[in-house]
This record gives sequence, structure tokens and C-alpha cells, in this order.
Amino acid sequence: MPKVPAMIETEAIVVRLEDAVAYVQAERKSSCSGCSESSCGTSLLASLFGQKAPLYRARNEAGAKVGDRVVIGMNESGLLKGTLLLYMLPLLLLFAGAVAGSMLAATTEVRDGYSAVGAAIGLMAGFIGLKLFSARLGLGKQFQPVILSRIANAPIRFVELDGGMKK
Repeated sequence: MPKVPAMIETEAIVVRLEDAVAYVQAERKSSCSGCSESSCGTSLLASLFGQKAPLYRARNEAGAKVGDRVVIGMNESGLLKGTLLLYMLPLLLLFAGAVAGSMLAATTEVRDGYSAVGAAIGLMAGFIGLKLFSARLGLGKQFQPVILSRIANAPIRFVELDGGMKK
């Protein structure tokens, strides 16, 4: 019997379809959503970044239609690898750029400046490399969310406004 990979799952609503791809919108869930305090740091940060739920592309293997409430999942190891890549590549190139800049400095008086410029160049190279690399990796199935199932008997009416989905 083949080993089934562990999946991270959440509920979402299908907003748009394109061939075998569904664009879904998952409700944002805060770790402190049950808290009535509105003056804590987490709620202040959340208000700065807005409440609009992002759209995600998911393989539509369950045959979902626009308006369906679905369960989407992503391979747990793919998510971990993608997250590590997202954070580690720019950070490693930042440090490598700082070290290279420091080594290229002709005198000790300009070493800090060279190091700062090298770090900035390394960070930019990390983001550009990440953009190019993630475009290639995004085609791999382990890095793409998939619609696992439709939630039966859950009729939902939605209206899209500037602030996101309203139920």
C-alpha cells in the first residue's frame, strides 16, 4: 500500500475556475480570534495588513464549481520545504554578500561600507533567485494546493467587495 503524504487542510470557497485550476479564497483565521482585546499587538498588526483573504490556485481534482465550499490541502513536506527556501535563500545570500563585500574591501576603514553594499546585493540576488527558482518549483505537485473534497449540503451565498468575501 503506498504511503499517503501528510496534508495541511483548510476550508475555502471556489471563486473562479480556469480549466483544471480553481481559484479559492480561504478565510483568514487569527490565532487569537477568540480574544476580545482590540489593543494588543497582534490585532494592531492585522489591521495594518488588511483583512482581505488572498486567492490561491488549487488543482481541481474534486470537480468543484464556483461557489462550492471545499477542503483544500497541501503536502506538509512541500510546505516546509517551500517555507525554508523562502526564508533561507535570501538570508544565506545576504550573509554571503556581506562576507564577500568585507573581503573585497581594500582597507579596514571602508570594510563596513563594502559589507553593507555586499549584503544588499546578496539580498537582492536572493529575492531574484527565489523568484526564478519558485517559478520552476511551482510546477511540481508537492508545492501546489489541491481541492481534496467538496463540503456537501453547505450552500453559501457570497458577494465580493473591496474588503474581501462577505458571507
